[in-house]
Amino acid sequence: MNTRTILVVDDDQDIRDNLADLLLDEGYTVQVAGNGQEALDRLKAEGALPNMILLDLMMPVKDGFAFREEQERDVRLAAIPVVIMTADANIEDKQARLRAKAAIRKPFDLDLLLRLVDRHSR
Repeated sequence: MNTRTILVVDDDQDIRDNLADLLLDEGYTVQVAGNGQEALDRLKAEGALPNMILLDLMMPVKDGFAFREEQERDVRLAAIPVVIMTADANIEDKQARLRAKAAIRKPFDLDLLLRLVDRHSR
């Protein structure tokens, strides 16, 4: 049984729900947040932190860029690996700019997504 926890941060409820279902089927524990601020609030309130964060970049309230900036300033949260999710064509630039472990382009290749989650949530 997989005991790793993944936090999925995306403003699109269908994407959040589908990713949560996929990851639950693979044995992960899943937390969800609809924007960067909700994710930060959850992270700061939780005792146990997730093993990895799947982070959308374009969201209302607090986007992925602002989330990542604040995450990196918090010593407790900074070490959580982040994989960014974006439809943006400049995915490599975004990954480098945000110092993310990996990036995946929307729409997802589900096999690639699961490999990235497995690799970066260990």
